[in-house]
Amino acid sequence: MYHTRVTSQRLGQARRRAAAILVLAGVALSGCAREVAPPIAVSGRTLTVKNQTGEEWRSVEVWLNDHYRVTKPSMPPGERFDVPLNAFVAGFGQRFDPARNVVRGIEVTATTRTGTRVTLVWGTGRRR
Repeated sequence: MYHTRVTSQRLGQARRRAAAILVLAGVALSGCAREVAPPIAVSGRTLTVKNQTGEEWRSVEVWLNDHYRVTKPSMPPGERFDVPLNAFVAGFGQRFDPARNVVRGIEVTATTRTGTRVTLVWGTGRRR
């Protein structure tokens, strides 16, 4: 009887420890699994730019493959800007054709209210 009681107490303690370890591991892993989305993403025929800062961006320019550009007057903090790839235009009016061209690089430039320059690069970026 004594042996049975001690054994069942140890089993109960072991089960509680195992449950606590599983709960802690689950909490730790759920915190690690949460990734921050990149500020620039290309999905299908759409480019997405996200302002992940706490400041408004002004005079936003999005350059695609050195030659094609889209502008936006401002992007408040947290805003997501989705642009179809065929909306990008080169200097002489040529449009980017996603069926014929490959996206090699993207560069986003802007300034904050205080005048600080913001530059984000995806891929090769823009040559100067």
